[in-house]
Amino acid sequence: MKAWWRRRTLRFRLAAWYGAGGTLLLAVFSATLYFYVAETMARPLDFELRRDLAEIQQHLAITADGRLSWDGAVVTDQARWDAANPWFELWNERGELVRRFWPFTESRVESLPLAPEPGRDRISIFSVARDLRLRVLSVRYAVPERGETWMIRVMTVHRPMADGLGALRLIIVGALPVVIVLLVVGGYALTRRWLKPLDLMVAEANRITADDLDRRLPVVNPHDELGRLAGVFNVTLDRLEGSFVALDRFVADASHELRTPLTTLRSVGEVGLRRSRTVEEYREIIGSMLEEAQRLQLLTQRLLELASMQGGAPAVQRTPMRVDEFVRGCVGELGILAENKNQRIVLETVACTANTDPVLLRQAVQNLVDNAIKYSPDGSTIRVGVRVVAGGECCVEVTDQGPGIGAEFRAQLMARFYRPDSGRGRGRGGFGLGLALTKAYLRLLGGTVEFEPAPGGGSTFRLTFPAG
Repeated sequence: MKAWWRRRTLRFRLAAWYGAGGTLLLAVFSATLYFYVAETMARPLDFELRRDLAEIQQHLAITADGRLSWDGAVVTDQARWDAANPWFELWNERGELVRRFWPFTESRVESLPLAPEPGRDRISIFSVARDLRLRVLSVRYAVPERGETWMIRVMTVHRPMADGLGALRLIIVGALPVVIVLLVVGGYALTRRWLKPLDLMVAEANRITADDLDRRLPVVNPHDELGRLAGVFNVTLDRLEGSFVALDRFVADASHELRTPLTTLRSVGEVGLRRSRTVEEYREIIGSMLEEAQRLQLLTQRLLELASMQGGAPAVQRTPMRVDEFVRGCVGELGILAENKNQRIVLETVACTANTDPVLLRQAVQNLVDNAIKYSPDGSTIRVGVRVVAGGECCVEVTDQGPGIGAEFRAQLMARFYRPDSGRGRGRGGFGLGLALTKAYLRLLGGTVEFEPAPGGGSTFRLTFPAG
């Protein structure tokens, strides 16, 4: 039951408590009024009976031979009972009347009460005359001198009560504020207790800094609103910490990538200055330096593009266009690269119209086609397809016959500077930024980039973006 209750939301528990607590208090309040009116203030009589019982137990004594004494004096059968003393009967274990003490004569009584039920305490009312009703308290009475348990029945006149409306008004006026105070105080105490995890979350959040992002908000109960809120914040902190880690890694990777061409430039220059060389040797050295300078310029340009895309700086200029014809033109611009490797590009398109940014889409498509040409072997076939998927979105697929990408590398495939293996490394002119840029382009277009292994080897990259 406790586990079930903990799985309920905070709103549910508050509503349940207020509903149950309010219902219980009002039920008790209503029951008090009901019994107060129904019994017509009978409780004072019951209190009087129990007070008489206590007096009887104080003054009455029973000897081992069954004689009764009151305040040490033996009570004879002829003694008349004083009306000021408590009225009572004694019944033995066999259900026989031992003695009745009351001030009434036989002419006053029309019928006598029946024997009490042995071993049962109860309050009842007997009518002994048309104008005389008795309220009776029957209880067990221990007689240690005889080793027995008798029944004693204490009696008093059952009197009709006076009008109780004044007392009833007093109860209502006095009880209603109590009910309200209990609801408010109880609700405040429980709400404060249930919202205590929020104070813990605030205290822990104040300790989190940019240098201490490994802290997480405490989750006392993951099933209520506060627990789910803390869980969402912790997921956000995970992402934020991951972003900082990725930023540090990006800076380190960018520094490494920039240092390589700079080191090469310096090394080539230092080698060229060690001795006198021929014009052809100097030309070769300067060519190597220009090649590294060009690589450095290209890397800087790609980093600026990536920063611009991920910062959301470029404005998306959407234009109605035929996607199939547009992709055909993009592929044609890269056809010369495929011819140099005796590769064949096969287009499989259907008519598809979209309202999108041609510049961003061109960069994304050409990045994928360029990668397919780079990493596919000579004489292979590259397939480029355009189709319409469910929901009316446009889909551009590029499938190569390259070495493929291992399962262990796919999670980080779109990361910056990520090259899963030596086949996709610096030796082929790559920086590991193309897919990261493509993902950034598609994010601005409201689309996605997906990867899946191609049947028979190779890779398939899929661009999906809205038509409108």
